[in-house]
Amino acid sequence: MLKTWIEKIKKAPKHYGVKYWKYSYSNNMLELSVSKDYREDENDYRNAIISIGKVLQALRQNMTKNKVQHHIQIFPNFDDSSLIAAIRTFPSSQINPQKTPADAGQYSDSEIMVDGLKNYAIANQLSLKQLSESDLVKFQIKDPSKSMNWFVLCADHENPFTWLRVGYWHEFVNTLNKENPGKIVIVSDSDLPDSKLLLNGSVKSNHVQLVVGIDPTHK
Repeated sequence: MLKTWIEKIKKAPKHYGVKYWKYSYSNNMLELSVSKDYREDENDYRNAIISIGKVLQALRQNMTKNKVQHHIQIFPNFDDSSLIAAIRTFPSSQINPQKTPADAGQYSDSEIMVDGLKNYAIANQLSLKQLSESDLVKFQIKDPSKSMNWFVLCADHENPFTWLRVGYWHEFVNTLNKENPGKIVIVSDSDLPDSKLLLNGSVKSNHVQLVVGIDPTHK
């Protein structure tokens, strides 16, 4: 089933950044690696790892939904920086079920939604913080909707482990968006004037990973 799911994921190349990564599959194990053309440039490598994080989260959700027992090992070979994750599936009797995050589709209003997104950020050693109007100006977002409350997903550090967790969070939001179309807008840092922007003031100093708009009227 892993191979079926990964091939389905590849049919959404823009969202999952398919150009950045490749996979190999044999003996119930799937390995995800950064494609050769994107290993040298730091920003390309970062985008590749975030994309693989989205893929891992999507696969994890599928495996949980279908009660497929599995084990995910991230960065399994520190001598090979291109190999990001290895996923192995098992018969149900061979391994205990893994704990998984709450179903992203359960949030019924914006306040609960924001709390859920903040909690999932914290679970991944990230933080989701609301922007003031003065902070929002710094990002020069194209046509920022005044009907949205704007937040930033931040991290204390910039490293591959952080980028993978950003991918997990991004895909968690993508699943939530499917249940609530148009209620959440994500702006990647690659679409911002300064992808290494550090915030001060109300948000304090953190590495910005994503900018997120949430509809406060969502019920």
